[in-house]
Amino acid sequence: MPLELTVEQRDLESSLRSSLARTSAGEDVWSALLEMGLTEVPFPETYGGAGFTLKDTAVVMAELGRSLGAAPYFSSVILAGFTLLHAGSEAARAQHLPTIADGSVTAALVTGYPFATSTITASVGVGDTIVLDGAQEAVVAGADADLLVVVAEGPSGTELAVIDGDAGGVVRTARESLDFTRPLARIEFTGAVAQRIGGDDLVAGLAKAQAIAITALAAEQVGAARACLEMSVEYAKTRQQFGRAIGSFQSIKHRLTDMLVAIELAEAAVLDAAEADTRSDNELFVAAATARVLASRAATFAAEESVQIHGGIGFTWEHPLHRYFRRAKTSELLFGNTTVHAETVAAALVS
Repeated sequence: MPLELTVEQRDLESSLRSSLARTSAGEDVWSALLEMGLTEVPFPETYGGAGFTLKDTAVVMAELGRSLGAAPYFSSVILAGFTLLHAGSEAARAQHLPTIADGSVTAALVTGYPFATSTITASVGVGDTIVLDGAQEAVVAGADADLLVVVAEGPSGTELAVIDGDAGGVVRTARESLDFTRPLARIEFTGAVAQRIGGDDLVAGLAKAQAIAITALAAEQVGAARACLEMSVEYAKTRQQFGRAIGSFQSIKHRLTDMLVAIELAEAAVLDAAEADTRSDNELFVAAATARVLASRAATFAAEESVQIHGGIGFTWEHPLHRYFRRAKTSELLFGNTTVHAETVAAALVS
């Protein structure tokens, strides 16, 4: 299997990079994604999508990581959208995915990690409803989402539900985050009536949505790491010390080379994971965990080394590097740290 992008995917990468380079505010980024139809990329045509692949989605996520685009793509399309696609009922997919795909509705996923666990409890409601109680921390873009996709624990096991973000019994509180380009929120439910939408094989569907989510997050981390490397290479070419460019110093060359190697390994793992969903779920789970470990390490390493190469300017408000450092540190802990995912890989090796 070739670990590379197709010509069409390279064109997508180039077009999105050019578009994101012209935007700055979060609204502009979201508008650019909608204009290019990229919110439709991951979903089948049946539900208003473009019918593209996970690999195409990874291309979009990598470019968003490169630019640190502040848009609800990860929360709405990746987390909530793929959870609905793989764990929701047919009726729920038909009702909600078209509006998520066209961007007219933004959604957030309210769950713990693993996705099939939750601090939210569900009790039996009337008809196809359930009543939600409890709170969940660190919900990505949860404060502003139109729709909440909620994993809860009911009397008979795991439940999946949807509820409007402004529904009665829902309190959303924005939380301060190290990475201010990725907003987090606390979502609290008190007797909130939600629509029950779980599919026939809910737990398996949540596991697949989780693997896709961490693959997409790994792609974003690789994109951010590449941006750090590119900034560092350019700085090393132009920054002068002792009458010569710092890029001519052996220690700087070694730092840049180590960054490149870490990023190349992570990118190969991401491309493998983005293809694994076409093979089997078990292969996807292991490949996603592998990509997540390598991408987390590469992103954090690249951000830290870039700050060192840039010296004092690398962690000032005037320079963008501190934003990449913040993103690397928060993403490393989002949905399981490297130890958790390394254990998934280790378990597969000895099984």
